[in-house]
Amino acid sequence: MRRIVILISLVLTSFSGLASDIDPLGEKDRSGWALYFDNDLLTGGDNDQDYTGGIAVTLSGARAAEYPLSVNGWLTSLNGFSGFEKLYGDRDHFQRHNFEFGFTLFTPADISTPEPIPDDHPYASLFFVSSTQQTILPVRNVSYQSSLTVGFLGLEIAEDVQGLIHDLTGSDKPQGWANQVSAGGEPTARYGVTRQQTHILHQGYRGLRTELRTSLEANIGFSTDAAAGVSWRWGRINTPWWSYNPHQAEYINLGAPVASSRASGGRREFYVWAGASLKYRFYNAILQGQFRDSEVTFKRSELEPVIAEAWIGVTRELKSGFSASLFLRGRTKEISGLNGRAPVWGGIIISRAY
Repeated sequence: MRRIVILISLVLTSFSGLASDIDPLGEKDRSGWALYFDNDLLTGGDNDQDYTGGIAVTLSGARAAEYPLSVNGWLTSLNGFSGFEKLYGDRDHFQRHNFEFGFTLFTPADISTPEPIPDDHPYASLFFVSSTQQTILPVRNVSYQSSLTVGFLGLEIAEDVQGLIHDLTGSDKPQGWANQVSAGGEPTARYGVTRQQTHILHQGYRGLRTELRTSLEANIGFSTDAAAGVSWRWGRINTPWWSYNPHQAEYINLGAPVASSRASGGRREFYVWAGASLKYRFYNAILQGQFRDSEVTFKRSELEPVIAEAWIGVTRELKSGFSASLFLRGRTKEISGLNGRAPVWGGIIISRAY
């Protein structure tokens, strides 16, 4: 009976121009990995300022819930405590799991002085691990995603990491890392939930596919905010709609699952993508600090609570499951006043799906 209901729903969905992605094989033990590299140098500028860059590695598959540093057990408990799992618990669904680790770095515009710069973006860093659970409702073209990110602000290694990057790129070495937010190290965390709805899933001329979806998101922790967004991709798309999650990012992308391409006839995946979101921020530890005293922080009244973000990119499948993406992201300024800037950065994603 259950199979008949699903089949009828799929037929009805196809008449509306949508086509669902079902999960007949179940989640693989290891479905793939992705490497993210963000840097403002990729935009063609020569200055480090605001979000200067980050690196993250995502590991996808059922085993992602069992890695030694995984916080998936805590995430499951939070989903039960918050009631988030009730949104999908009694409906037909399947799940994907991800484990991620990495860091993000932030600096003021002037990195040549060791003195604090009280009216500019503070030096800041976040080294983290993150677990993500994505629950897909294939008949409804809806996915629910929850993530728990745990890490440290203010570690001294941030200066060494950025110094190494600047040695490799021939850039000036930053001098003010002693003034970073929570200098000396401080634990932090963030819990986030997202609902994604695909409205258009259309296979058109020569197999070119169009996808359009909206998202609603809420986070609490070192970044506490609520957001709504829209995202689109078009081209030769062979990966399922639920694997595309560019909205799920706090600067660097967090928790996007790596899924296999369903290429046929040697036609590899090649598509463009874009989107935008509008966020209301209640708290940002990177700018406001956390519990420890910091040399440079901002009051909430000195920050812009409404932040708009936009992105555009291109993805190309290479061979043997490898794909590469190039993208550009930007957002409106968060710091009010003369030194408030709208950060823009570029990124590269290399992924391998099994």
